[in-house]
Amino acid sequence: MTTPSWTRRTAPQDRLDYSNWAAISTEGLDQLACRRISLLQSAIEAYIDGQPFDPTLAADGIYRATLLRAFNRCITFDVSGRPFGWSGLCPGLRVRQPVRCKPLEVCGMGKRAGLAGALTQFLCAHADIAEKFGAYLIANAKREPGNEARLRVKSAHQKFIKLCRDYGIQEHEWPLCTKQFAYESIRRFVHHFLDAHYDDIVATQYGERARARSRTGTGLPSRLVATRPFDIVEIDEHHCQFMGSIGVPTPEGTRWLPIERITIIVVADRFLSLILGYTVIFRREANADDLLDALNCAIGNGKPSVAFEGCEVECGDGLPSQLGGPFQRCGWNQLLFDNALIHLAGEIIGRVRGLIGCDVNFGPVRHFERRPTIENIFGLLERAGFRRLQSTTGTSPQDPVRQHPEKAAVDAKLTMQQILRLIESVILDHNGNVSKSNFGSYPLGRLEAAWRDVDKKGVIFPVLPPPPLGVADLGVSVVPLVIRGNRENGRRPYFTFEQEAYTGPLIADDWSLLGTNVVGHVTRKAIRSFQVFSRSGALIDTATVMGRWRHSEHSRDIRKYINSLIKTRRLDVGYLDDPVHRFLESIRAAANGDAAARAVSQRDLAIVATEQQAAAPTKTPAPHGRSTPKLGSSTPTCPQPEPHQPAAPALNDDDYLEYPLTAFGTTEP
Repeated sequence: MTTPSWTRRTAPQDRLDYSNWAAISTEGLDQLACRRISLLQSAIEAYIDGQPFDPTLAADGIYRATLLRAFNRCITFDVSGRPFGWSGLCPGLRVRQPVRCKPLEVCGMGKRAGLAGALTQFLCAHADIAEKFGAYLIANAKREPGNEARLRVKSAHQKFIKLCRDYGIQEHEWPLCTKQFAYESIRRFVHHFLDAHYDDIVATQYGERARARSRTGTGLPSRLVATRPFDIVEIDEHHCQFMGSIGVPTPEGTRWLPIERITIIVVADRFLSLILGYTVIFRREANADDLLDALNCAIGNGKPSVAFEGCEVECGDGLPSQLGGPFQRCGWNQLLFDNALIHLAGEIIGRVRGLIGCDVNFGPVRHFERRPTIENIFGLLERAGFRRLQSTTGTSPQDPVRQHPEKAAVDAKLTMQQILRLIESVILDHNGNVSKSNFGSYPLGRLEAAWRDVDKKGVIFPVLPPPPLGVADLGVSVVPLVIRGNRENGRRPYFTFEQEAYTGPLIADDWSLLGTNVVGHVTRKAIRSFQVFSRSGALIDTATVMGRWRHSEHSRDIRKYINSLIKTRRLDVGYLDDPVHRFLESIRAAANGDAAARAVSQRDLAIVATEQQAAAPTKTPAPHGRSTPKLGSSTPTCPQPEPHQPAAPALNDDDYLEYPLTAFGTTEP
């Protein structure tokens, strides 16, 4: 019998407070075990309180040595560093790791028995081998330079045997005396090692997604907890996992080609899981203007902006701004950014803090789990609509759902108008989706209930005041400019913006402005003229673009795109021509199949689709099969089919998607 290591006099006093010990459940034990645990509990409490041992307990098999052994089990620390407490009385519970003390003696048939605990005993006796073997395992698991890409059991076993021979282990000693040189013991040891060091090696052994997922579900609450609507807002960009197509006219007819991946920037409220605003981008990467457009939409100051190469269109509703009241201009407390957008911080942080009054939190690199709401919304959008299309790209190139998306997009003829309808419908469906996270309500309805104070909670929304005097709104870009000119050759003061020269009557007459740094407040959707201010904030003049760009109003994106066409000689613009009109004429000619027109690119035809949509906008379809309340207006209905298209067949209710996809080249079963 092993002598107990602690008594009530020698045990640490912080372990003797049995009122805080871990509880125990005896539901699965037999009656005899329950009685024994009850007697031991009473005896331990009396022992800690200083009472003498009760000799009558011997009739139930509980002696003083039994009491001391149970007492030591209860005050022993578990793996988390806390006493086992009353759990130490559970029968069969191992409170200490087994350590072999008996010398190794191979026995049994085939000399394969009698080696239990051999590896642990060997490593305890050979500390140098244990240290170097552990260093080898952690170096390979972390993929340090000079090591393998991952930890392999076979390589670990070979390293262990090499260390044994290097340190003089004889052939008749363990492990060299066994048939497989303790391969099975090393295999189990490596797996236990990976489990023990999981947090250190999860990224290198299982990938970044596994590391991010492992940081969730730890049982510890997040420090960023949203306690009311508009408390914490998350923003991120997402590449939609499907492809669209576009028609290019040729002498043989219209040829359909796949277009680039579509990107959406979504702003969502964490408390309600409500999409506040979004922007759709048909470009490879987002820029600072796109983020400002999404945030401007999220505070209710404008509708979602759909930015094409050279054109911008406002689209549907289904967002909090449709409720009116405080949501026409409503801010929030904290904005969580993706750290991948850190390069836009200089253009975003100052203006967002000043206009919305929120704190901006970029968070650490590669920790998308800090924005769980926006990531969950992206997953729901993909499952609800994007991955259901035949032109889906899947989650990765190895995803079996990915079946030649380029060809599927061409066959389905998924146009940009239909892509916008799909995105609007999916987002509207999300904001009108009843979920348990919103207690059987839908996000937009719950927000209105809080506004109407249905539950008498008295929620006060952070309504933003009008921008202070001299502060540009989020729909306006603040651009640094430099006044240039030349007195000697008579070139009056001017400045350049987006490759074109600007000036105004007051700027042209003030030669003292040469070389001065000024600031322009540019409305991104109308850049033909804008106000120019000095560094001190005084208004200098309203500058207007010079030359052929002064004829028609245009956006910043369309000028960039037309200038790129002119530079690559894909568009001819005369000295007196209006570039915007000339661009539209060339697109119309190409779309009508004019053989004399120059060949146009996929992006040129994208603008044709956009222009048609702007001329005849369609109402966003409501989720099919669910009466989503449209607060302040009647419930919208699904759009009627085009005259040249057959009527869509009747659809069954679906768990995810509540609107038809027949317009996008797919059919419901």
